[in-house]
Amino acid sequence: MFCYLSAFGRLWFLLAMAPLSRTETYPSDQRAGYLGSLDPTTALRIYGTAIELPFLAGLHVATLGRSGDLRVDHPYLAKVHARLERVSGNWLRVENISADRKNPIIFGHREVSECYIKPGDQFRIGDTIYYALDEGMRLARRRVVEILGETQNTEIDDCLIAAAVDADRHVVIIGELGSGQARLGQAMHWASTRRHNQFIPVPPAHMPGSADLQSIRDARDGTLLIWLPTRGRFDQDFISNLMAPQTRVRLIICASSAGKVNASFPTSVTEGAARVTILPLHARKDEIPVLLDRWFIENRSSLRFEALAPRIQSTLLSHRWPRNIQELQAAADHLASFSHYRSEREAERDHSTTRGESRAWRKRMNLSLPLVLNAPAPLVPKAPASGPIPITPASGATSRKRVK
Repeated sequence: MFCYLSAFGRLWFLLAMAPLSRTETYPSDQRAGYLGSLDPTTALRIYGTAIELPFLAGLHVATLGRSGDLRVDHPYLAKVHARLERVSGNWLRVENISADRKNPIIFGHREVSECYIKPGDQFRIGDTIYYALDEGMRLARRRVVEILGETQNTEIDDCLIAAAVDADRHVVIIGELGSGQARLGQAMHWASTRRHNQFIPVPPAHMPGSADLQSIRDARDGTLLIWLPTRGRFDQDFISNLMAPQTRVRLIICASSAGKVNASFPTSVTEGAARVTILPLHARKDEIPVLLDRWFIENRSSLRFEALAPRIQSTLLSHRWPRNIQELQAAADHLASFSHYRSEREAERDHSTTRGESRAWRKRMNLSLPLVLNAPAPLVPKAPASGPIPITPASGATSRKRVK
């Protein structure tokens, strides 16, 4: 039909069929980022606390306030203070709808009537800072809490925000042997937008050419976790290839001290990197019962720390734990395995456990069985009594004497 029109008709047709302009619900300069997002915001969290405000599934609009959908009992919040609306992908539009506007929304160090946030972004109302989370950040938080400590709320939030906000920023994790550096690095990978790509750990390598260069190519747009050797510097040939602009990887560097990081990597990596320090387990022994109970539950064991004998509890709390979280988790496995034994002999008769391993662990920890007070007796079938089995006569039948 278009080919039969005159030149004037074709011009009129093109002008009439031009697409209508539409009002965007997101800033035009960030349109590509909005439409390219995959993981929606599923909760708000109050920074530095254990308070999380989850969104109901399928809810596109929610309110924040003392009587809102997300309730926070703070005196500087109105009954309905802010309106939260999903606009596209993982972006959230936050609008101040309070009547008096006495406590404005602070975003980017300035007062705004509305702002757009994605997972990891923050805004402030009064003295309270809120930040957004997606499902990946919420799942990763459980692992981060386990490694950094139940009471380190500010450090946990800083770790998650650093992982999510700038996925290109490198991370340095300082901690002792067995403190869970690799697990924390993997949790930060899950909390970032790079979780859709590979996470590859690189073992310590100090000899030139000893590190595998293929791992750099495999981790493109993903994360490389690098363990620094206890002695010497990391393979400098590997580091020089890693600094090439086409690598496009995020580095998570694990070391026992900051000096080892500065000796192996250039200042372009170390200066702008986020730094996370893991406290040794002997500095937070009050969390040992919580950690043990968590691992007992994960292993589907009915054992709990309170059920252990007082001498066992005292030994666990006074131990130095030189291998930190790694050693404590191994102890949780041993405790769950030996909790139902009432004596050493009974444990040695069980072929499902290695005698040498169980003896070595209990000797090192100076533990003796039973571990649990009033341990339940194992279900053992009773042997039949000696002598002839009595015959019970049926109803209505006459019993006969047994002939000797």
